[in-house]
Amino acid sequence: MDRELLVSYQSNSLSLKNKNSPSAYISDITMGMDHVSLTVRDVEKSIEFYTKALGMKLLRKSVVNPTGTRYVNAFVYNDHFFLELIPAETSALVPNQRPATFPAAMRGTIGITHLGVRVKDLDAAVAKMKAAGAMAIDKPIQVNKVETIFFAKGVDPKIKYFKEPRKKPWRVALFSDPDGVTIELIER
Repeated sequence: MDRELLVSYQSNSLSLKNKNSPSAYISDITMGMDHVSLTVRDVEKSIEFYTKALGMKLLRKSVVNPTGTRYVNAFVYNDHFFLELIPAETSALVPNQRPATFPAAMRGTIGITHLGVRVKDLDAAVAKMKAAGAMAIDKPIQVNKVETIFFAKGVDPKIKYFKEPRKKPWRVALFSDPDGVTIELIER
C-alpha cells in the first residue's frame, strides 16, 4: 500500500517531460515538491493531532541516525500531501508563543508561517479542529476580493483555484497545533 501511495504521489508531482509546459521554469533537477517537515516537541502527540484534526494517516515511522544522534521521525499524509514530523532537540524547546491575531499569524515571522489546508466545509473543519484540541487564532474571516496579478500562462487546471474569489467568497480560519504551528483552513 505504501508503495502504491508513493507511485501515485510521484505520478501527480510536477514533471518536466515537455519543455514548453507551464512547469518548465522549474530547474531540470527538480521533480516537484516532496514534503513539508515540522520540528515538534512530541512526535506521538503530533501524529495524534494531525490524524484527528486533519484526517491525515500515518504513513511510517523511522529510526534515523544521520549524525550519531538517534531519533524517531514520522510521515503523515492526506491525498498527495506529505508532512514529516521530527522531534526537536532539547535546546529548541521554548514555550509556545502562539500568535494572537490573524496578521501576526500570517505575517509575523520570517520562514514558514503556516500550513494551508483547503477544506470543503469550513464549519465542519473548524469543529473537527476544536474537537482535536486545536486553539483558534482570532475569528474566521471572509475574503471577498483579492487584487491579483498572474504571471504564469497556461496554468494547470488543478491550481486555478488560486485565482480571485468569484461566485462565492473564500472563508478562512486559523488554528495552532500543539507546538504553535499555524494551520490555515481555507474554503474556496
